[in-house]
Amino acid sequence: MTEKYLENFLSHYWKTYRAMIDNRHGSPAAYDIGDEAFQSKVVEVLPKRESLRILGIGSGQGELDCVIMRRLLTRVSRIDNTVVEPSTDAMEVYKFLNSKDLSNQVSTTWYQETFQEYQTRRERSGATDKFHFIGVVHSLYYADKDGSSIGYLVDLLEDDGVLFIVVENDESGLISFSRKIKECFGPENSNPTQDYFTSKVVKLLDDDGRVTYDIVKSHYEIDVTACFDAESSEGSLIFDFLTHVVDCKSTVSKYFLKSLLDHLKSPDCSNVLTDGRIIMRHDWDVIIIRKK
Repeated sequence: MTEKYLENFLSHYWKTYRAMIDNRHGSPAAYDIGDEAFQSKVVEVLPKRESLRILGIGSGQGELDCVIMRRLLTRVSRIDNTVVEPSTDAMEVYKFLNSKDLSNQVSTTWYQETFQEYQTRRERSGATDKFHFIGVVHSLYYADKDGSSIGYLVDLLEDDGVLFIVVENDESGLISFSRKIKECFGPENSNPTQDYFTSKVVKLLDDDGRVTYDIVKSHYEIDVTACFDAESSEGSLIFDFLTHVVDCKSTVSKYFLKSLLDHLKSPDCSNVLTDGRIIMRHDWDVIIIRKK
């Protein structure tokens, strides 16, 4: 099954991600990051200066990055933005949004590469530039699970800089579902990205005297009802996102498919509404790390 891991098919990945976002249930905005928390714990914490250097890791199509930059521009007059994103399709959308809304106040450098490739290239070139703000939103899942990625990103911060990370909550339905996948397929056949990077890893920073951090919880839900419709192409895309396997429904056996769908519908993952819709818990933890 390794040849069908979703991260090896970036164009399909973005289709699955959009299907998931489009089926967000009951949230005020698909890219809400908590206005009050972001304002008080990020914008107002950053020292006032003429310009900011910011870095986005796995920025995708840039919707959230653009929201963040508009808020940061209430604090500064100019932003030097560095974007690290492996998907060509996603980056093209980001470039359009950037040119449409922010081009007068934001100068952007684009790197079409993974976080690991960016790290390797920086180390080989001996780059020493640092950033006032680094945003990492749902993009550390393909990195290590021992916390070294967070330590590396802290190293890239200027003093008084902020590292803003969004990851799955440990009690999220998606985490429960990922455990079921490993139970069904066994560790030798499970996608290693299903070992989701969660906020538990940030506890490794407790002994790091360079930083302080806060964790802000955000409650989201995804309508996964379409996953149970064998004829729904949208449901198949959502299911691919949840399993991280391309065309998962036609790849796994009927026995495993039933087991996964049963678990997705169970209280461990979802709530079944009175109208029959199945709503999966997709809670986030927003980790705000400040370098002293």
